[in-house]
Amino acid sequence: MKWIIAAVVLVTSLVGTRAWAQEGASTNAAAMTTTHEAASTNKIKLTVIKVDSEETATENGRGTNAVDGNPDTFWHTEWTDANPECPHEIIIQLTPPSTIKGFTYLPRQDEEVNGTIKGYELYVSDDGKDFGKPVKKGEFAGEGKNKKTVTFDQPVKCGFIKLKALSEINDGAWTSAAEIGVVPAE
Repeated sequence: MKWIIAAVVLVTSLVGTRAWAQEGASTNAAAMTTTHEAASTNKIKLTVIKVDSEETATENGRGTNAVDGNPDTFWHTEWTDANPECPHEIIIQLTPPSTIKGFTYLPRQDEEVNGTIKGYELYVSDDGKDFGKPVKKGEFAGEGKNKKTVTFDQPVKCGFIKLKALSEINDGAWTSAAEIGVVPAE
């Protein structure tokens, strides 16, 4: 008799826990949908317009990889036939033109660090031609592969950004980026 009562209590407990977990999961799914919908209303499409160098002979190091949403691909400057020195730059168009308060940089996510940006300058432009003075310049701290977020003193409206890599973490000639993004102003 004790075994039967214990079994009933156990089954009741499991059924209650499962129902509670499903209720929590559906609440989380609703929250995720709401968050996703909110994020999609703030969507800014990024398109690479120009890079000063990209590796295409030995690997797919195209500039477009820096905005493809895939952290496993990356832009890498040429290294097979030549090793052009820093600075290197990438120009990205924002569609629609947007007010941003910063940018993000995700270093390449494989086992290598070649090309990881150390010193940088970020420029903005309305027309993609006149970039003026940098809105932010500095150095990324540490050698980690985590995403770096840089914010501006004041939000700026622009249609284009230009990230200029002034130096590489090991003083190499290259530049690489798994993802480059913008931080929309709220």
